[in-house]
Amino acid sequence: MKKQGFTMIMFVLLVAVTILATGCAAPGLTKDEVHRRHVDTWDTRKLQLQDDIDAWLMIDRPSRLSRMYVR
Repeated sequence: MKKQGFTMIMFVLLVAVTILATGCAAPGLTKDEVHRRHVDTWDTRKLQLQDDIDAWLMIDRPSRLSRMYVR
């Protein structure tokens, strides 16, 4: 019984040390990579906003009106 408790404590300590030493194990990003990611995010949001405005103004689809005058 004591051996299981000791093993459990050692396992928890090992996991805690590993987590503290490696963090989330995510690779670090350079300043340029972060900037590029932010620019891409803003561009995507801008295009989505433009699509929403076009849909609201109903200019996102071709017109059904004829190009010829009807008299």
